Amino acid sequence: MNVLVTGANGFLGRHVVTALVQQGHSVQALVRPASPADLRLGEGPINLVRGDLRSTSTNELESMFAGVDALVHLAAAVKGDDEAQFRGTAVGTERLLDAMARTATRRLVLASSFSVYDWSRARGVLREASPFLSGTRHYERDGYAIAKVAQETHTRRAAARHGWDLTVLRPGFIWGRGNADFAALGQRIGPFRLVFAPFGRIPITHVENCADLFAKVVDDPRAFGRTFNVVDGDSARVLPHLLEFRRQTGEKGPILPVPYLVGYWTTRLAQATSRLIFRGKGKLPSLLVPLRFEARFKPLRFPNALAREVLGWSPPLNHQECVRRTYVRSPTHHPRSA
Repeated sequence: MNVLVTGANGFLGRHVVTALVQQGHSVQALVRPASPADLRLGEGPINLVRGDLRSTSTNELESMFAGVDALVHLAAAVKGDDEAQFRGTAVGTERLLDAMARTATRRLVLASSFSVYDWSRARGVLREASPFLSGTRHYERDGYAIAKVAQETHTRRAAARHGWDLTVLRPGFIWGRGNADFAALGQRIGPFRLVFAPFGRIPITHVENCADLFAKVVDDPRAFGRTFNVVDGDSARVLPHLLEFRRQTGEKGPILPVPYLVGYWTTRLAQATSRLIFRGKGKLPSLLVPLRFEARFKPLRFPNALAREVLGWSPPLNHQECVRRTYVRSPTHHPRSA
């Protein structure tokens, strides 16, 4: 298949491009216009296409779909203020899908996120059927979550309207070389690292494992019309993962473990106090907003059973190999590890 990949030079995108080529596909890799002129994303049938979903003309976006069998849409804004993230993620997606609707391409794989779940309503286990963030509650989350909710909502509507074969993949925290620290591992405050729910599970997927599933679902009809969480398993816990990170990177400073409920009720108290003093107009640090705190640290279980049962998928790299590729050397191949 000829696959158009947006966000192709991002942290996940580079690995998805590699995985697609290894699966025998050719790739149209969409990268930002400001990307280096000598940018290379790997060996094989990869054609670089330059464009910005927010500003590239509609005709140019439409032309990118010439001969394309499937779109893997990874592009999302992860930096900037809330408005910039919404414009880069949600508005960019609308423009891209409007262009796709005028082409013959009918296969679409969307990179969504665990951010779209309503973590407050999740009980015990977070799975694909867990409540989606809706109503006005999502405006209490960060700009990334707001944008991803809008992106997935619009994509589902467009797919239904045009009869596309849509698969939605929702990765947890993606980690790997160059991105080994992430929100669930706690908050740095000066020399200290506050670690919430230190023995709780964390929904993580190594970037190469995550990319493997994206490549596998592209041409698998069992994935059409389905949504899958992307996590490597249900055994990773916060403190052991953090200790491995510190051992590998040499990070110093005291760790201050905080039970989840202590942290959560602290955020509720901070919110109530802010509303009382500032009459709802005060702005709390992100860490002290209850809904954001839950989405980073709430201790749940995170199975990948649906991908296993429907697709027969299991992460190709075990945890030991993921650690080695993240900290010891750059990955050069993609073998299946036991």
